Amino acid sequence: MTPNIDIRPVETASATGQPGRGVLLFAVLSALLLAVYWRTLVQTADFLVFSEDMAHGFFAPIVAGYIAWSKRDVAFRSPSRPSPWGPVVLGIAATVAVVATIGESTTIARFALLLSIAGCILLGGGMRALRILIFPLGLLLFTFPLPQVLYGEITLPLQLIATKMSEWALELLGFSVMSEGNILNLPHQRLSVVEACSGLRSLITLGFFCLVYAYFFEANRWLKAAIVASVLPFAILLNALRITMTGVFGEYAPQLTHGVYHEILGWSCFAAAFGLVLLFHRLLARLFGAPHV
Repeated sequence: MTPNIDIRPVETASATGQPGRGVLLFAVLSALLLAVYWRTLVQTADFLVFSEDMAHGFFAPIVAGYIAWSKRDVAFRSPSRPSPWGPVVLGIAATVAVVATIGESTTIARFALLLSIAGCILLGGGMRALRILIFPLGLLLFTFPLPQVLYGEITLPLQLIATKMSEWALELLGFSVMSEGNILNLPHQRLSVVEACSGLRSLITLGFFCLVYAYFFEANRWLKAAIVASVLPFAILLNALRITMTGVFGEYAPQLTHGVYHEILGWSCFAAAFGLVLLFHRLLARLFGAPHV
């Protein structure tokens, strides 16, 4: 009688999805990047902690790191082959870094760092790993300040839109109001919608959190795009509401338009805008029967 022999392939570390040598290579290259870009990292951390316009930027590397860590086994699972584009991207990154050093530009240095990280991923896991990790890598762009050239081009239209919408809202509430550019003239006050009140800061911050929310809680790509697209109208709407409420408070309780009360109003409107995005998502998911993950 022939004995039963169970022949099965031996499960190696790579077969079971454990990280292979690509992870080790990535770790070594990451250590080298840490040494090369230490000054850039310190400057970026200092900027994120102390800048009032970068509240979202503080969370960007944390969320990106969490996603990348959770995807590490899939990204570098065998068979993973280094891409020949890895050295090319690293060479481009080195060139950009030299330009940043000569021009003393921290923004260009940050781009060089992102390119270097992408090159390390290509060397460790190839194009497949880069495709898997492209989202957390892209989140690091939220640690970049908006270029001054674009800042001026975007804030002025947002100021004018917020001013006009606030004028309409105040008139609906029965107030006598007249707008002059970004100035609202009310009976007992003159309300100036300055750059800080344009809503750009809350727009970018809301965009970051909604992008992360869509990544974790929506599987349908079209609905993900709809969630992100809804950020702009909801941010503009709630910013106009904030300015309108500031105008109302200024007429009856001027002390509520300054200091901590003003900050509370701003964050309350931001939370309301995020809540509207969530409600919009739930409505779309119910209408189209999209699955959640």
